[in-house]
Amino acid sequence: MIPAGPAVEVEAWLLQRMSAPTLFDGVTTAEQRRERVREFLTERHLDLAIAGGGQRGKPETWSALFERVYGEPLRA
Repeated sequence: MIPAGPAVEVEAWLLQRMSAPTLFDGVTTAEQRRERVREFLTERHLDLAIAGGGQRGKPETWSALFERVYGEPLRA
């Protein structure tokens, strides 16, 4: 079975939040999109930057958001 990525709406929100509307251009797999997001965040050293309010309304870092959305740490 091919593992499914996050919902389309979640990834669309991520692109909007990251101000990177073309990050997923072309035909991509869930794994490619995850890696593009990882590369975008790590190249800009956004690990500890605040991405927004988390599920409970408290500030959430990009690293924590990435892990919540993709189910694995931003950095290995």
